[in-house]
Amino acid sequence: MLVGLHQMDVVANNLANASTPGFRSSDTIQRAFPSLLIERVERTGPGMGVQRATLGELGIGVTIDGTYTNFTAGALRQTDNPLDVALLEPDAFFTIATGAGQRYTRDGSFQLNANRELVNSSGHQVLGSRGPIHIDGTKVIIDGDGFVYVDDILVDRLLITSFAAPEVLPREAGQYFVAVPEAGAFTPAEFTVAQGQLEQSNVNIVRELVKMINVQRAYEANQKAVKATDETLGKLVNELSF
Repeated sequence: MLVGLHQMDVVANNLANASTPGFRSSDTIQRAFPSLLIERVERTGPGMGVQRATLGELGIGVTIDGTYTNFTAGALRQTDNPLDVALLEPDAFFTIATGAGQRYTRDGSFQLNANRELVNSSGHQVLGSRGPIHIDGTKVIIDGDGFVYVDDILVDRLLITSFAAPEVLPREAGQYFVAVPEAGAFTPAEFTVAQGQLEQSNVNIVRELVKMINVQRAYEANQKAVKATDETLGKLVNELSF
């Protein structure tokens, strides 16, 4: 039942972020406990020993072996907002400066703060190769190579980070990923940026709803089994005399 609760939390989080730009869905990995062999033991007669008949195996449950992130790319949506950008490579990430250090995200819905710095929806600075990107002008062009032009003057280039093994990246606060040594971070020589577009969440709403129904049914079945076992034990204690 605890496994079902965890699965439901993961599915609910996926559905809650179905419209979040660049969101990567999660799923659980389950591991079954070793099964038990069930045998029927019968005494054949006085002094003749017993006879065994194998009835099958009994599963004794599963546990959560981990939660993994699905890094399949989401579809692109045209916004025509010059501060909205999307990365076409699924293993590339925007680099963001937070109070806890650099973090990485696929969400390219950027805006300007009071200091005319390029920030994300959480107010954290978007980093370029020279540090925070300042937009002191009106006309902003971010070309396909990530170079940022303000009023036709080159000011910086988006700092893009790729990972050799993105599947091991720990997730933080939903949209952020934290670099770990085994992920193999590197700065790609080439990447493609699409201005005026946003990558959508890769959550498949229909699949998640079906998964939620299946998890709920399995949880209810386990709940009934636990209740039946509890009632049986109650009868054993209260009604049988020894």
